[in-house]
Amino acid sequence: MIKGLIRTTIRIDNNLKTRLELLSVKNNISFNKMIIYILELGYNEYIKKFDKYYEEQNLKLKSEDETYEES
Repeated sequence: MIKGLIRTTIRIDNNLKTRLELLSVKNNISFNKMIIYILELGYNEYIKKFDKYYEEQNLKLKSEDETYEES
């Protein structure tokens, strides 16, 4: 994967910004790297939930098809 420079603007309240700054200091990384890390964590969790949801929907559809074919 090639990393490139992407310029974005994120609006966050001061309370959240302060907590992120304290986390970055505690973990000895820069504020920007902390934001990137938090975004990646959130994205990964979203993808897991998204995949799980569609797996459940596929199982429901298969069971509905099987009951429809039996009758």
